[in-house]
Amino acid sequence: NNWLEAEYIRLDTRLFGVGLMPIENPEGAILEMRRCKQSRKNFVAMLLPTVTASGKTYGDPSFWPVYAEAERLGMVLALHGAPSVGFGFDHFRPFAKVHTLEHPVPLFIQLTDMMFSGVFEDFPKLRVVFLEGGASWVPFMMDRLDYEYDSVQGSEIRKKLRKKPSWYMTETDNVWVSCEMGERALKYTVDMMGSERVIYATDFPHEPTEEKLMADIPEFVERKDLDTKAKANILYHNSKRLYGIK
Repeated sequence: NNWLEAEYIRLDTRLFGVGLMPIENPEGAILEMRRCKQSRKNFVAMLLPTVTASGKTYGDPSFWPVYAEAERLGMVLALHGAPSVGFGFDHFRPFAKVHTLEHPVPLFIQLTDMMFSGVFEDFPKLRVVFLEGGASWVPFMMDRLDYEYDSVQGSEIRKKLRKKPSWYMTETDNVWVSCEMGERALKYTVDMMGSERVIYATDFPHEPTEEKLMADIPEFVERKDLDTKAKANILYHNSKRLYGIK
């Protein structure tokens, strides 16, 4: 975080940072989150890795103090899909097989654990954004979570959640998701979730070529299956609202 601030954020006010936290040490994570919020400029979110060395996922009660402080500070928590160790495809070769699954699968795991453990029930103002897995998985997970909530297996879950899981994903600001410009099924995510909590991330300069980046947005703007409001939300308004950028 010191390096990010010194090398980038201090040099250009247009840049905003996502701070790293020592999440294996929740007390230390809280202290660093406070520092990023109160003593640094332009740190607008904190990163939660989707795999922890402790083996705990984010429905574990040990993370509750982190959520409480994030909610108090108004700090966004960002989950970035991958890595993939321990998810059952460590043996995959070539790497394209791993890369296909390692970004979305950890997000499914963390969302399920957080949802059914009551994180969004107990912290109604907490904002969590699920990154790097696209957005087309959202309708499937909304249906799947609701199905289990209503099933006989969901009896204990119904004691924790006042509403079905999909309600927290459509009627609150708890759950946000990033999308890829070329996702053909993005329309169905917008149909089910709405367009107010879907954001676009370029991933620049990690993988896309300049040619692809220059084509992505014009092609997205020309899509016929999304209206102008949805496009404006995804490309511009939602990121500003999520991260509190003025």
